[in-house]
Amino acid sequence: MLQRIKDKIGRSNAALVKTRSIRMRNTRPIVSFSFDDFPKSAAITGRDVLEARGALGTFYLARHFAGQHFDQIEYYDKGDVEALIARGHELGCHTASHCKVSREAGSSVEREVRDNKAYFEEQFGDVRFSTFAYPFGEMSLSSKLRLQRHFAACRSTLPGINYGTADLGALRAHRLYFGQIDSKGVERLIAATVKHCGWLILYSHDVSDTPSPYGCTPDQLANAVDQAQVAGCDVLTVKNALGAIAF
Repeated sequence: MLQRIKDKIGRSNAALVKTRSIRMRNTRPIVSFSFDDFPKSAAITGRDVLEARGALGTFYLARHFAGQHFDQIEYYDKGDVEALIARGHELGCHTASHCKVSREAGSSVEREVRDNKAYFEEQFGDVRFSTFAYPFGEMSLSSKLRLQRHFAACRSTLPGINYGTADLGALRAHRLYFGQIDSKGVERLIAATVKHCGWLILYSHDVSDTPSPYGCTPDQLANAVDQAQVAGCDVLTVKNALGAIAF
């Protein structure tokens, strides 16, 4: 209980302090789709849903999940990552061990980033992670300050749409989880994104007809992409969206 309270206070403090704010310069609303961990279903089904609509996604990798099965979920393997690279999707960092960086010492956070990068360079060559996603959405002010030095931006799980200014140390994002948001909810988020010419980042994990509590269905993902495109949003990877908001 005490640790959960500490985590909550840490997240709140990190969210309140805008450590790396920039004024957004995009001229069109943007929606990005990202997948954490990531299950094989995201690497194949999620990828195919996006590509069928001419879109690309951001996939946050942790070495810990490579070739593994946890809680009856199959995670990515080498071939999945190679296909994502070949097709132009973005790979992002999610630490090596999928740890809560808010609970780690600074040296441990550095090692997590270094080890994840080294593993993927060994497997896939010169893999460059431009962006980061906080595992479990956990962050502290100290970990936020440390991680933003390594990446062009860090994506949080703090709900909200990025508009006007964006904190690149903790970009706002919304869950795309089955049972937690429906088509109308996505429609409202996209409408607000268009109204403010903002940037909406949606995140999920697995993409399956019977998703985990942290995943979405293929139809749910397809509907969200379709709504974004019909509303006139550019659907971009997180890395490419950074280019749109900064220049």
